[in-house]
Amino acid sequence: MSIQVRRSQPGAEAEFVTGLEWLFAPPGSRPPDWDRDRAIERTTRVLASKDAALFEARSDQDQLVGVASVYLDILSVRFGRRASIEDLAVHPEWRSQGVGTALLTAARAWALDHGADYVFLESGVSRTEAHRFYLREGATHMAAAFRWTTEHPS
Repeated sequence: MSIQVRRSQPGAEAEFVTGLEWLFAPPGSRPPDWDRDRAIERTTRVLASKDAALFEARSDQDQLVGVASVYLDILSVRFGRRASIEDLAVHPEWRSQGVGTALLTAARAWALDHGADYVFLESGVSRTEAHRFYLREGATHMAAAFRWTTEHPS
């Protein structure tokens, strides 16, 4: 069995979003404001961006088995250009079979090729298996992340 990783192309938005929904299975959860149609529309916008890349991992039978997104985002005074891997999801039946490693490798290579000095990845505190995977892949646990949700006036 081999895994092929390739850049997602326009027309694959709904399938990419299906891959993201694998993140909702325990220990993850569905975001309270999740809107699949809005996610598909955002995927279309990301695919058109020169500062982002979406990757899909496929089995020999062309089954989608994983997805990842990577974005060039900030130029930090202290650390240089950052790339963020925002989403890395592997189909539950395909975990521990090299899919995550292949996606992570592709995302990190894209970041390097696009001028990133470092790659940042945020992961939910309950995803302990994923954390072990990232550490095995050479990541260092450098910070705690905090998030505020913006509220728009009604």
